[in-house]
Amino acid sequence: MSKPVVELEEEAVNIVSWVRKTASQIPQQSTTSSVVKVVDSRLSRFPFASVEHVFKIAMMCIENHSSARPTMREVVYFHTNLPCSAPGTNP
Repeated sequence: MSKPVVELEEEAVNIVSWVRKTASQIPQQSTTSSVVKVVDSRLSRFPFASVEHVFKIAMMCIENHSSARPTMREVVYFHTNLPCSAPGTNP
C-alpha cells in the first residue's frame, strides 16, 4: 500500500521539516515505526535492517546543530558498514 502524495499546491514542503514532524507524531517514537511511516514503501524490497540503517544516518545528517552532524567521512564509513540481515526479515 503506498502513501498518499503530499499536496503541494497550498504551500511548499521542506522534506527535513516533514520528516521531523512525521517522525515526532508517532506515539511510541521507535525507529522502526518512524522508518515505516516516512520511507517510501517501494523500499520494502530491500532488507529492512539496511533501510533502517540508512534512515538513521539520514536523521543524523539533519541534526539542527552542525556539531551533532556526522562528517562526510563518517557518513561514508556508516554506509560501507551496513548491517547484515537474514532474508525475509522485513516487517
